[in-house]
Amino acid sequence: MIIVEDVHKRYQTDHGAGKWVLQGVSFTIPPRLNVGLIGRNGSGKSTLLRLIGGVDTPNRGRIERRCRVSWPMGFGGGLQGSLTGRQNAKFVCRIHGHEADIDDRIAYIQEFTELGEAFDEQVKTYSSGMRSRLQFGLSLAFDFDVYISDEVTATGDTAFRKKAAESFKKLADHASLIMVSHGEGTLKQFCTAGIWLNEGQAHWFDDIDDALRAYKDNQEERASVSVAGLPVQTKQQPMPVSPSSQEVKKSESPITPLAILKEGLGGNPVTVDHAEGRKIIKAAKQEGMKLVNEKQITKLGYQLKPAVTPVLKKYSSTPDEKYIDLYELHSQCEKTVNSK
Repeated sequence: MIIVEDVHKRYQTDHGAGKWVLQGVSFTIPPRLNVGLIGRNGSGKSTLLRLIGGVDTPNRGRIERRCRVSWPMGFGGGLQGSLTGRQNAKFVCRIHGHEADIDDRIAYIQEFTELGEAFDEQVKTYSSGMRSRLQFGLSLAFDFDVYISDEVTATGDTAFRKKAAESFKKLADHASLIMVSHGEGTLKQFCTAGIWLNEGQAHWFDDIDDALRAYKDNQEERASVSVAGLPVQTKQQPMPVSPSSQEVKKSESPITPLAILKEGLGGNPVTVDHAEGRKIIKAAKQEGMKLVNEKQITKLGYQLKPAVTPVLKKYSSTPDEKYIDLYELHSQCEKTVNSK
């Protein structure tokens, strides 16, 4: 079971806090139910998947997972660009405690992804499709109660898409799916229930056909109003109560510092508050990493390597209330010419 309660999410921009992507979203996904997320581009589908998968955190509200949930397959984050596909796979296997059978799992990932020689090349040289293949293969190599997919069945050529679809069918025999797809046929094939995201709100439907119908009706309404030259005003529907929603219990969302670090090292830094940032810096130190800001990098006699992105964005406790970019000293920085 996955419980999403009063979740709000927006991102920090150069001009301050951005608009709310999700605002007051609440629903409960019961065990063994496949759910499709539906909505226009920019409606928050991928954001919601990232929150459910634990690779991002809400500004307000909570998400409780009473099951093992995969990371979002297909979005391409969570991979360390300076490592090869094989090295990334080994790292993930060790995180999940599979040191004993690591060779078998690596062989499975290599065979499934069909990356060939690229499996031993740095991930930063991969195309977005290749990264998605690797993410998909990594997810399938481990047993989860719920698998999360972001357009992964649309990845690659026809043969690989067929392979991905067949894998999803096998997953449905023993696990649940939460997926985003712009293909109506794909959603109908794999999903029973649906969540329609519209203007920051989530609307639950027990039947995926009803969710698709609500989305289409809304699109037609927007199109007709737009043609008439009038401002678009959509109907706000009350949030239907999903099954077992009365069973909500308070608990902390199990998002680990290691998961946040892994996301940041893959080029998708997460923004955290000051207290959470200190916990993540401590966790990084325990893993042999050193997170530093740009002033510290210069003071230590280092400089940033070209084209690197921050590992973490930590809220500053100083009066100016800015976010500080943090980098990993050993992998993202290099000694300056004049340093000893």
